[in-house]
Amino acid sequence: MHPSPTGRTVRLGRVLAVGYTGLVATAGLARALAGTRPGGFLDLLHLSTFPGSVLVTVGALYPLALLAPDSDPDPDATGNPFASAALVTAGAAVNVLLVHGAVRLARAVRRGGR
Repeated sequence: MHPSPTGRTVRLGRVLAVGYTGLVATAGLARALAGTRPGGFLDLLHLSTFPGSVLVTVGALYPLALLAPDSDPDPDATGNPFASAALVTAGAAVNVLLVHGAVRLARAVRRGGR
């Protein structure tokens, strides 16, 4: 029987998760406050939050666009500079949840499903 993860491992995972999400949120906010146009830096933010930002787009923005046909699911098309920051931050949070689920699944499989 494998021991459960130590408090140090759990704490490190939480620090990394909060740090990653906070860094993406800060970068998105800085981009929005600077008023930069969509381009290289935003592409880097989307890449750093892949696949979470895609899941947020497909799972939330596209269904909302179906409910309001006159709206555009592209956050940059809204004219609100903070919309893309919210999208990449939500994508980072989804990535944290995906990694958490994958780690829990790996531990359950390694323990034999107990």
